Formats: sequence, C-alpha cells, structure tokens
Amino acid sequence: MQQSQWTVDTVHLGDGQVMRDVLVTINDGKITAVTQGAGDDSQSIAGAHMTPGLVDAYSYMGVDGATLEESRESTASLKLSNSLQFDAPAFGYALSEGVTTAYVSPASMNVIGGLGCMVKTHGGEAASLFSEEGDAARLLDDSAALKVTLGGDPSRGNQTGRGKWTTSYTARRPNTRMGTVWVVRREFYRALEYVELRDDGQVAYNADLEVLAAALRGDLLVRVQAREAHDAETALRLQEEFGWPRMVIEEATNTHKISKMIAREHVAVVTGPAYDSSSRAIARGPSSTELAFAAEPGQICCEDYHAPGEEHLNESGKLELSDFALSMLVVVAPRYEAAPGLSRGRRSEASGSTPALPALLSEAGVKFAMGSAEAHDSVLTESSLIYQARRAVRWGLDKDIALSLITSVPAQICGRGDSLGQIKAGFDADLVLWSGDPLDPTSIPLVVIIDGQVVADNR
Repeated sequence: MQQSQWTVDTVHLGDGQVMRDVLVTINDGKITAVTQGAGDDSQSIAGAHMTPGLVDAYSYMGVDGATLEESRESTASLKLSNSLQFDAPAFGYALSEGVTTAYVSPASMNVIGGLGCMVKTHGGEAASLFSEEGDAARLLDDSAALKVTLGGDPSRGNQTGRGKWTTSYTARRPNTRMGTVWVVRREFYRALEYVELRDDGQVAYNADLEVLAAALRGDLLVRVQAREAHDAETALRLQEEFGWPRMVIEEATNTHKISKMIAREHVAVVTGPAYDSSSRAIARGPSSTELAFAAEPGQICCEDYHAPGEEHLNESGKLELSDFALSMLVVVAPRYEAAPGLSRGRRSEASGSTPALPALLSEAGVKFAMGSAEAHDSVLTESSLIYQARRAVRWGLDKDIALSLITSVPAQICGRGDSLGQIKAGFDADLVLWSGDPLDPTSIPLVVIIDGQVVADNR
C-alpha cells in the first residue's frame, strides 16, 4: 500500500468549508482520512493552503479544427477522444494552474457534434518520444456528454446552392438559427421513431440514433452550447419538447438575462471563458493613456517597463494599470484559437456579456460552474480557471462559494461528484497546495497531486 500524509495550515474542502491545522492521509491514490492535527512523518509547507484539484467543466484542450467531422450536421456517435491530442501542451499549462480534471468538448461547427470526454490532465501515455512518462492527459470517460450547438456557429460558412450544381458540403442547411433548431428537432424525432421500430425489429442498428436515444432516456448528458439568452431559451424549449432528463447549458454568455427562468427549470449552467475585451467587460470607458498603452503595449514581461503617462507609476516606479488596461494586454496579444467558431462566434454573440455573470447567476439560484474553453492553450492566460474565480469575486460573487464553482460543483455537473472536487475520505487524491489563499492574485500552485502522486512541484 502506497501511503503519504500532508499537514496543512488551511484546507479548503471544496464544498465551501475551511479547516485549519489538518492532516490529510492518502492511500493508493485515494484520500483515506482528513483529521485535525499533524502527522509524525507527514510533509508540510509553512503557510500553504490546500484545495481539491480544480475541475474544468468546459474545455477545448487538445482540440483543433481537424478533430470535428463537419460533412454532416449530426455526428452524434463520433467520439472526440478518438482524435484528441492527449499530449497537447494545453494539458500541461492547465496542470501548472492547478487543473487536475477537465471535460473536453467537441467543437461547435456542426449542430450535433458528438461525444465529449472527461480526462485527467496527467497520467496518460505521451505520444512524443521526448515527453516524460505520464505527461499526457489520461482518459476517464469517452462518452461523458452529447454536444449540441445552438446559435450562429453551425450555420457559419454554409450557403444555399444558389441554383448552381456544387459538390461542396457547405451548400446545405442550416443557414440560419431557424435551420439549426430544425436539424436538432429532425434528428431527435428520427431517434424517437427509430426506438419504436428497433423495438419491433423493423430497423437496422444506427450508431448516431442510438446515442440520441440514450440522451432521450437520460443515460447521456446533453450539453447545449448557447451564448445568447434567446438561444438558451430555445434550449429550454427543446428540453421540454423532447423531455431530456439531463441537460446543461454551456458557455452561457448572456444567460444572466434569463437567470430566473433557468433557475426555475433547475437546469445547470457551465459558463465559458471570462471575457477581457474592452467592449464586453468594462463598466466605464478607457482613458486616453490606457488606449495609447493598448495600441502599443510593448514588452509586458519586464518588471521595469513603463507605460506612457506618469499617472500609472507608483512611488517605486513600478507600473500600475487599471483592470481595463490589464485586460487589454490579453486582447492585443496574439493567441491561438483551438477550435473553429470560437473567435468569430464570440465576437458576434457576446456583445452583452458581463464579468458579473457568476454573481448574477448565483444570486438567481442557478446551479453553475466555470469552464476555461480554450484559455489554457497558452501559458498564464487571463482567463485560466483560477483567474476566473478570482475575477468573479471582484465582480460580486460570494468568496465562500467561489472555489466550489471550480471544484465540487463542476464535478457534480460532469457526473463525477462522488469521486472528484472535494477533500474527503474516499475521493480521488487530486490536490493542490498553494502559496497562500488560492483566491489571492499573488498565490500560485506549489505542489499538484493527481491520484496521490506529486505531478508538479514548484517548491
């Protein structure tokens, strides 16, 4: 039996509770005891805080444009895990930010995009000869949820034939939101008919319709991407029409506008990335100095860099910028978009977004979690999972529940609430030790543990 113990000054259990002076005992990859006091042979880091490993409820790590089959509007039975890049750098970046588990979603360029998967960000077999053993993500579930996309993404690029013969697969429906909903309804009505005929032995096996039938039975979670509030309303109507027992609205950019409706229907939400665009996330206009800095940011990695305008320098000559200017550093920096539809779709469908979304959903009583989308595709982005929790607190979210929205709640929404997201006996020993309060912007992960093994050590 492989055993280890950690004595920790402050432990955030993942359900909103906090304990002081705690001994956490791990055996064979599981937490076996969480008790008060210190252990004789335990490891410890003075002043450290421990949390469960962060659970990313909506991610595109390891996903690129080549992973999605777009020649059909519905590819329900295709599994993202068959084409996922498990040793993509994004998993390592996420691990360094304390993320130990993630739901990875198919992209959004067809209406029914197939089956997303659950992974741990470390412990898998890397394809690269130059990677250390265990560096890749490890598959937990290859059929974690069915992806359905509403809004503009699936119709983007499609067009009518305009009276001309063409071999292009984009000359088809859907061309509009109405067409997208038509595809969803057509496929699920086909599934209902298929179940009746299958039970009577009148139809051959159909993999896509079997998956849709599983969603109709409640054996499979339906995750509907809907940014605009009216698209989220459409998702609620579709759920009522087909009786989907389990549905999650993901990305959910403008769902604060209908938060009471969502709460009334007891539908869970997974928010997408925290927007840092000036047109989407500020309560006031930028100053002329901030605009000048955004236009020519220069090198932002150097401690002695000075922005134009002395009003941004403190007494020691260090740079001080408003939240807007700091956010603009992300906006103007080049970044890699992991999956098609993300950049264009968000520009057109998120004009009404607000960084207060988590606070507003919480106030309305909506069960929700946070997801990074493609934020972990580069190092230390301003939309990483822990950053989103910190930012949500600055915009009104109760600090006592913020950590649960990136640990225990996403684990529950993703169907792993009995093994992930809490520091509790019987749960997976996925843990993060932070240099201080994890919601403090200066705090960093010192040690990351997955299944009881130290997989990142920054001490």
